[in-house]
Amino acid sequence: MKLTSTVILSFFVFYACSSAESEAEVSFSTLGSEEYPQMFYMEYVPCQEGVYYTAENFRNNVLPEWQDLLVEVNSPLVSSYGIQHFQRLNTDQEDGFWQLIWNTKKEAEAAWEIWNSNENVAEWTENTSDILSCDEEQKFSFDAYIARAGDTFGEFDSGDFVSEYYQCLYQEGKEGKDLREIINQLEAFLDSAQSLPGPFSYVILGPDYESDEVDFFWGNFYQSEEARKAFEAEWQKLGPDVEDNWDMVSNCQEPRYYNSAEVPTS
Repeated sequence: MKLTSTVILSFFVFYACSSAESEAEVSFSTLGSEEYPQMFYMEYVPCQEGVYYTAENFRNNVLPEWQDLLVEVNSPLVSSYGIQHFQRLNTDQEDGFWQLIWNTKKEAEAAWEIWNSNENVAEWTENTSDILSCDEEQKFSFDAYIARAGDTFGEFDSGDFVSEYYQCLYQEGKEGKDLREIINQLEAFLDSAQSLPGPFSYVILGPDYESDEVDFFWGNFYQSEEARKAFEAEWQKLGPDVEDNWDMVSNCQEPRYYNSAEVPTS
């Protein structure tokens, strides 16, 4: 799945041109279908850059063997992305996240069990830790929902883009059905707002973990920071009622911005 359909370490931005060839048969899944909306399962694994991290070292020494290992374990992973803080805050413990996208939670859990029992995976993890290390025990998992294809406002290049995430709580008395009404209003608005610059896509993430700090995350995706600002300027000019209704349903923190890119699985 391209993040034209959804979502991520500029330390991954430059590797997309490199992939490892393998003669082994691969049975990777195809996310969803051509029909929208779609639902899937998404995980964010926090990562730290090691002392030998460079984009080139990742591309040449981490990525190819990871791709081969996916084939070896016959992984059902649909796609993956890298996400790096656009502006890192003092509260950020990680350098970024490795984002994994699966069709279902069941597939994800089964894949992790096989992955963690593989000796070659353990050796690869140890050998590449000085370049990049990721902590699956601290990963954040979500039920994810996307209402429309990401190329409806123009073709989306998943090799280098900007993502924007809002951490949200429901206003008192509000719940999921109220959020769904806002999504329907947004979709109707987007269908009529031909002047909005694109490409543009968004995703809604429901945490698969207990937290008093978040009811859901809302992620927006743009081709560049300049494109994000242009979209925001036009959005404010149009002044949609949907934004007022949004504020009545949810209370969100200031957005967090990330440099993002697809991590090729093959």
